[in-house]
Amino acid sequence: LSQRSSYDYFWYNPLASLYALSLGVYFYSRFLLALIHQPPARTGYEPTLSIIVSARNEEKAIAVNVASCYAADYPAEKREVIVVDDGSTDATPRILAELKKEYPTLKTFSIPPEGKRAAMAKGIREATGELVVVLDSDTSLERDALRQIVCGFENPELGAASGYTGVANSDKNMLTRMQDVRYLVSFDLMKSSESLFGAVTCCPGCLSAYRREYLMKVLEPWLAQTFLGARATFGDDRSLTNYILRDYRVIYNPLARATTIVPETWMHYMRQQCRWKKSWLREAPIAARILARKQPLAALSFYASALCSLISPILALRYVLWDHERLVTGYVEGFLLIGFILGVFALWRRPTRHWYLAWLWIATQLVLMAPQTYWAMLTMRKNHWGTR
Repeated sequence: LSQRSSYDYFWYNPLASLYALSLGVYFYSRFLLALIHQPPARTGYEPTLSIIVSARNEEKAIAVNVASCYAADYPAEKREVIVVDDGSTDATPRILAELKKEYPTLKTFSIPPEGKRAAMAKGIREATGELVVVLDSDTSLERDALRQIVCGFENPELGAASGYTGVANSDKNMLTRMQDVRYLVSFDLMKSSESLFGAVTCCPGCLSAYRREYLMKVLEPWLAQTFLGARATFGDDRSLTNYILRDYRVIYNPLARATTIVPETWMHYMRQQCRWKKSWLREAPIAARILARKQPLAALSFYASALCSLISPILALRYVLWDHERLVTGYVEGFLLIGFILGVFALWRRPTRHWYLAWLWIATQLVLMAPQTYWAMLTMRKNHWGTR
C-alpha cells in the first residue's frame, strides 16, 4: 500500500517528484565521488611555467598578486610572470612600472581595452613555458601552489588542472564569510567529484594551469566565440575549459592553493553571480555534449544539476502560490537540511569557523540566485569585464 501510494503521488506531481529525485541523486553522488577523489601524485615533475595575469583597474591588488608569484616555491629559471593590462584607467600601469624595477624579469604588456579574453590571449601568445598558469589579478598564491598545480601533467592526456581558491577577505562581513563556505564547497565537493572522471567543467581564472601546446590549438576559435550574434566576453574560464575538455582530461588538485578577493557588497555579489550564470547558460549545453561522449556517468550527474538549476525557481514559486502550506514547509526544510550537511562537510574538509553560514548560502540560492537564472537568460547579450 505504501509503495502504491508513493507511485501514485509521483504521477500526481511528476515535475516536483522528478526534481526531488534528481536533486537527491546529484547531491548524494557528489559526496560519494568527492570522498573517493585523490589529488595527483607529486613526482618531482618540473616543467617550465608561464604565469599569466590579466588586469584591469587593480591598483589595490596587483602588487600583492605579483609578489606572491615570485615568492612561490619554484625554480626562477623555469618560471616567468606575465601581466597584461587591459586598458586600466587607475594607477595599475604606474604600479606595474614600479614592480618591474623590483622584479626585473617581470614581463608587462598593455593593450587597448578589449576584454579579459584578449588580455589572456596576449599573455598566452607571449608565454614561453610548457604550462600556462592563469591567475586573476586579485589572486595570491600560497608558497607551494606552483609545485602542486603541475602535478599530473607528466601525462600528455592531461590538458588542464584547477587548483583550490579560498577567500582572502572572508572576515570582512557576513557576505564574505558566506562566500568562504561557498568556495570551499564548490571546490572540494563539486570539482572533486568531477575530477574523478577527468571531467572538471570549469577551471576558474583564480588559479588554473593549461598545457600551452593545447591552448594554442584552440586560441583563435576561443577568441572568436559568439553567442546569440554577439561576441562572447564573459565566462572565459568555462569556455576555455570546454575547448580543452573536448580532447583532454581536466582535473582538480585541492593541494594547489591560493586566495582571492570576493565581492563585499550584495550589489557586486549579484552582478558577479549574474555573469557566472550567463556563462553557465551558454557553456552548459556544450559541456553536456562533451560529457555524453566522453564520460556518460559524469554526464548523468551534470544533467541532474542542470535540471535542478533550471526548474527550482518554478517549483519554489508554485509551492508558495498554489500548493499546501505543508509542502512549502517541507521544501524549505529540505533546503535547510542541505545547508546543514554542506556546513558539516565544510567543517570536516577544511575546518572553518564560518561553516554554519552554509544555511545562509542555501537560503540565498533559494530566494535570490535561483530566480536570477531567468534574468540572466533575458540579458545574455549584455557583456562587461569584471565584478568590482
